[in-house]
Amino acid sequence: MIILDSDHWVALLRGRLDLRGRVTPGEELAMTAVSLAELSHGARKSARASDNLARLDVLTALTAVLPFDEAAARRFGALKAELEQAGAALSDLDLQIASIALTRRCVLVSHNRRHFDRVPELVVEDWLA
Repeated sequence: MIILDSDHWVALLRGRLDLRGRVTPGEELAMTAVSLAELSHGARKSARASDNLARLDVLTALTAVLPFDEAAARRFGALKAELEQAGAALSDLDLQIASIALTRRCVLVSHNRRHFDRVPELVVEDWLA
């Protein structure tokens, strides 16, 4: 399973991301509940809120939405303490996304490499670069 971060879902919805050659047959794309919250917020603020919310509904009907569950919450706590101690803290939302990816052993696809590359053991790719 491959987790796309919000920036990649936006690019996909706007036609700026071609998945051909990126996803192999049988591989599933997913989003985190955190990214869903970010996308929902962005859609509601947009000039075409109802259209964008409808597109988001279609997307979530076709895509797994991974929750921030107990395992991710525990990983979050450990990572937050570790990164703060190293002087490399992340925003809580980014750290929640990273924790979900780590506990599920998924690759995270994000354009925000500068932040996510700080997270030990997290595999990050950028398909927009």
